[in-house]
Amino acid sequence: MVKRLLPLLMLAVLSGCTGGPTNASDEEQKEYILTQLNDYQGLIEIYRNKLSVKDNDDERYYLSQLYNKIGDYSSSNIYLAPLVEKKGSKEYLLLKTQNLLELGKENEAQAILNEMLAHDDSNGELWNLQGILLAQTGDYLKATLSFEKARGLFYDEEVVVNNLAMMAILQGDYITARNYLLPLYSRKEYKPQTAYNLAYALVKSDDYESAKKIIIDDKLSTSQPDALIASLAKLSPREHFKIEGQKNAVAVTASTSVGLNQNKPLTIPVSDMQNNIKSDDSSQLVNSGISQNCTFDKSISDAVLPFAGEIPHAKLIANVTSASISGGDRIALYSAYPLNYSVMPKRYDNIVEIEIFNAQPMKRIYDSLLANIQKRQNIKKIEIMNNGNGNSKLQIVTNKCITTKNVSRLSVNGQYKEKIIVDINY
Repeated sequence: MVKRLLPLLMLAVLSGCTGGPTNASDEEQKEYILTQLNDYQGLIEIYRNKLSVKDNDDERYYLSQLYNKIGDYSSSNIYLAPLVEKKGSKEYLLLKTQNLLELGKENEAQAILNEMLAHDDSNGELWNLQGILLAQTGDYLKATLSFEKARGLFYDEEVVVNNLAMMAILQGDYITARNYLLPLYSRKEYKPQTAYNLAYALVKSDDYESAKKIIIDDKLSTSQPDALIASLAKLSPREHFKIEGQKNAVAVTASTSVGLNQNKPLTIPVSDMQNNIKSDDSSQLVNSGISQNCTFDKSISDAVLPFAGEIPHAKLIANVTSASISGGDRIALYSAYPLNYSVMPKRYDNIVEIEIFNAQPMKRIYDSLLANIQKRQNIKKIEIMNNGNGNSKLQIVTNKCITTKNVSRLSVNGQYKEKIIVDINY
C-alpha cells in the first residue's frame, strides 16, 4: 500500500521550528499538523470536505487509505470503488484486496489476487497478501510457501519474517518461530511487533528468563514483567494472531502491558510460571474462590465517561448489550472486525477488566453503556476507556461479589462479525 505517513515531528510543530508550510493557509497548516500527529479522523474530515467541493482521484484514494488506517474497511472500499471501476490501477486493487481480507471476504480478494498474479507473479507484495489470505482460511502450509516466495522476491523482510513466525506460532511450533525472530531482534532495529512476537514465542517454549529480559529491555511492561508473562502464557495463538500486509505498518499483537493496581502489585515469580499456564483456549474462565472474604473497591465513581481520544488504526466496537443469565449477568461487545483481548489480573472481587487490543468504541456506544447499566441492578458501571497504549480497557463494576467470570469470543452472522461475551456469576 502506498503510505502517506511522515515522520512524527510533534515537538518541531509545537515549538514552531521551521520545516513546515510557513506561508500556507490555515487549512493547509491544520492538515500538516494532523499529518504529523497521525490524526486520521481529523484528516478524514478535511478530505471529505475537499472532495465534496471538487472530486479528484488522488484525494479520493488518500481518503480511502485513511479509512483503511482507522479500520473502517467498508467505507474505504466505498470511496475506492469509482477509482477501481475507472482505472483499476495496481495500487487501487491492492488497497481493495487488503480491505476485503479485513472484512473476511476471502473469495473476492482471491479473485483479484489471481488476476494480478497472472500479470505479475514476481511481485513480493502480492505474494505476501496471498499468504495472508491463505492464513485467514487456515491453510498455514500454503501460506508459509507464499510468505517464503514474498521473501525471495525481496518484499519487506521484517514484515515477511514476522508473518512466517506467526505461521509457526499458529501451528504450535514456537521454537521455529523463535528462530525466525531472533536474527531480526539481534539487529536492534525492529518494529514493536518483532519484540512482542518473540516474547510470546519464548514464553510458549518455556524460556521465561529470555522472555522476561525482552519484556524489560523493550519496556513491554513498565512495572510487572512477570504478570505480562503470565498473561502471554494464557494467550492462545488465535488470540495472538496478527499478520502484516503492509510495509511501515505498526502492528500491535498480544498485550503490550498488564494493567495493575500500583498500590497492590501482583507478582508472579518466573519459577512458578508453569502453574499459571492454561491450555490454548480462547475462553478464559476464572474462579475467584471467595465466600465471606469479598474485597470491594468502593472508591470507584458511578460516573461513566465518554471514550477519550483516538487510537490509530483502531478496530471499532459497534455495540454493547446485556442480559440476565442463571446466577448473574452477561455483557456482550459486538464488532464488524475480529477483536483480540486479554483478561486483566483481578484487583477486587467486584471488578472485571479486559484489555481489548487495537480497538475503540464508536461514539454511539456511550448511550448504550448507560442504558445497559440502568437495566441491570447488579451492575454498577460499564465503561470502555482508553488504556493509553493503543488498546482499550473494558471495566465492569458490580454491586455484588463476583464468584466466577467467563470471557469468550464467538463468530456471528449479519452486520457484526464477532462478539466478546463476558458472563459474570455472583
